[in-house]
Amino acid sequence: MTFSISGNLFKGIGIASIGALILSPDTLFMRWSEMDVWSMLAWRGIEMGVILVFFSSCFKIYRQNFKYVYSNVGLGTICSQIVSSFFFTYGVAETSVSLILFCLATSPIFASIFSIFILGEKTTNSTWITAFFALIGVGISVANGDEVLNAPQGSVLVGTICGVGASATLGLSLVLLRYKPKIPAMTVTGISALGNGFIGLLIVSPGLLFQGDILSISLSGLIILPISFACLTFATRYTQASNIGLLMLLETALGPFWVWLGTNETPNIFMIFGGVIVILSLAWYILVDQVKISLPK
Repeated sequence: MTFSISGNLFKGIGIASIGALILSPDTLFMRWSEMDVWSMLAWRGIEMGVILVFFSSCFKIYRQNFKYVYSNVGLGTICSQIVSSFFFTYGVAETSVSLILFCLATSPIFASIFSIFILGEKTTNSTWITAFFALIGVGISVANGDEVLNAPQGSVLVGTICGVGASATLGLSLVLLRYKPKIPAMTVTGISALGNGFIGLLIVSPGLLFQGDILSISLSGLIILPISFACLTFATRYTQASNIGLLMLLETALGPFWVWLGTNETPNIFMIFGGVIVILSLAWYILVDQVKISLPK
């Protein structure tokens, strides 16, 4: 079987790979900051939002399409991204990074389910098969979530709810962007980040805002998040969203590794096994069902 890769596809996969790799140590810098959830939400949101809104305003196509931000779909996308980011940040502060990232990896499944109602697409049997095995993997990780060394001593149940909530709302935002492609994705992501930042500022105690490692959280908010999301957004111009979804599994695989390397937060073997089930099932789903690779007979 022979494969041919067009220049644009190769460019898209390359840009998306860079974005996913840059994003992978994000949770490590969140851990290093040692901030409470509201402080992290404020710093990450405002810093990332300012960078993305400013950067997107430099491009004519984003300025021309800015009017679509105020559409029902645009506002719905902003709300879903705000909720997703909140759940993700709260989940990382509450429990282990591994559990949150394994849950977040299931967003393509939620996207497929939401596409039934929003886009009128039919869901294939492979979607339900993948969802079944992904839920088994998440279940194994959740069942052993209390046995992670050096992880926050919060509630595994609350962390799981946050992880699944972040995954579902992320999937919803992807479907909404597909529903109305003219919405400037980078601008919307920046506005959503600013929304999270202001929510964090409203809730955080003034005395806690500057407690912790500001440099670590700022490296995430000013560099890691803007560059990675800019790359992932640009990559959609050259390759399918399904290819980007596959490459995003790099964060799921590498994120816990960076956190273990930097903080010694160590998931047990059962959590790793559950995560492998999630990653493999989603990789199979995206490659066979979404990219539609034909297997040799």
